Amino acid sequence: MQIKHIGYFIVRAFFISAMAIIAGCGQAGVSSSAPSEGPAEVLKKFYGYIEEAKLKGGPSPAREAFKLIDAEHSQLIVEQFLEVVKKYPPDFQVEVGEAEINGNGTQATVAISYKMASSFGGHYTVNEVIPLTLDKKTNSWKVDFTGETDDMDREAVTKNYKEMAHQGK
Repeated sequence: MQIKHIGYFIVRAFFISAMAIIAGCGQAGVSSSAPSEGPAEVLKKFYGYIEEAKLKGGPSPAREAFKLIDAEHSQLIVEQFLEVVKKYPPDFQVEVGEAEINGNGTQATVAISYKMASSFGGHYTVNEVIPLTLDKKTNSWKVDFTGETDDMDREAVTKNYKEMAHQGK
C-alpha cells in the first residue's frame, strides 16, 4: 500500500515539474520582470552623480552619469556630455518628483525641479519633465538627456521657437 502512495507522489511530482518546464519554455526570450530600479531612482542617481561632479570636481562622477543616458538616441559621446555638465552651476541640485510610465512600459517621464540664479538677484525655480526609455537589452531605464524621445518633431520645435521669438516672448 505504501508503494502505491510513493508511485502516486512520483508521478505527481513529475507532472508538476513537466508543467513548470513547459511554462518556462513558452516564456523563453521574454523578460517580464521589471527593471531593478524605477525611472525616478535612475534619475536621482543620474543627477546625484552630476551634483557630486560639481561639488568635488573631476570627471569620474559625470562619467558614471553618462552611463545612465540613452547614448543611442542622444548621439553624444562622453566628452560632449562632460562639456555640458561643466557648464552647470557649482551648487546645482535637482529635486526628482514622481515617475509616469506609459501603457506599454517602454517610456517614462519624471518631473524635476531645480533652482537657477536670477540676473535680478536671488534664484528662481525651473520645473521640467525628463523622458526616460527602457533599454530592452539591459532591462534598465536610460535618461533621454537630449530629449530625442519626447515625441516632438524638430521642425515643430523650430517653428514654435521662431514664432515665439518673432512675438517677442
